[in-house]
Amino acid sequence: MEGPAATVRHRTRHWTLNTGEKLTVGRSTGCTVRLPDDSHFSRWAVALELVNGAVLVSNTSETKPFVVRPPAGEDQVVAPGAAARPPFTRFTIVLAGSVAEESVEIDAAALRPALAQDPATRSADTFTGPGQFTAAQHRVMVELCRPLLTASGTAARPATYAEIGDRLALSPQYVRNVLKLLRENLSGYGIPGLVSDEHHPTEDFRLPLARWALWNSWVTRSDLGDPRGH
Repeated sequence: MEGPAATVRHRTRHWTLNTGEKLTVGRSTGCTVRLPDDSHFSRWAVALELVNGAVLVSNTSETKPFVVRPPAGEDQVVAPGAAARPPFTRFTIVLAGSVAEESVEIDAAALRPALAQDPATRSADTFTGPGQFTAAQHRVMVELCRPLLTASGTAARPATYAEIGDRLALSPQYVRNVLKLLRENLSGYGIPGLVSDEHHPTEDFRLPLARWALWNSWVTRSDLGDPRGH
């Protein structure tokens, strides 16, 4: 079939996914990609299709979720019956077995090269959100988001106050105070979920703050360089 296609890989095998076709993943003998004979894997776990130039990932299991793992950033959980259209040229579907995980790799670079610039890499000059932040505050935010921009899986999480302090030669308490002030400023502009209230009693708001910065392109991969700004 003519036109760009995606490539699907599992262990040592690979398949081509063309427009108008469906590729299935699961334990059933009828699946395109056969998972090991482990009852923890659904017989029909995943369906892959090309829709409007992107890979649509559907969870065809009745009970088992799986995750979509980008090259860097947080895993996206896809619940039974749900579907996702990951905005990446390459990503991995991770399914949990009773003994080990199984990974199915998707390479969609031939479909839409523009996807290589995912939401976390957009130029910061597109940001039009609230607040005016100093260069020092921005450096702290960059370090907060660094693991989410460079790691994947469980390692994709906000940096701790100590980790930020180590990279910037600052005390963890100073870092905490900087981020607290930023959260309060943003909350004053109406950004929800960044300060303590009856619905958010915890004092650790590093993840929602980092997500806000990344989703609004206030921090991007282009900011990752010398952490001390030299």
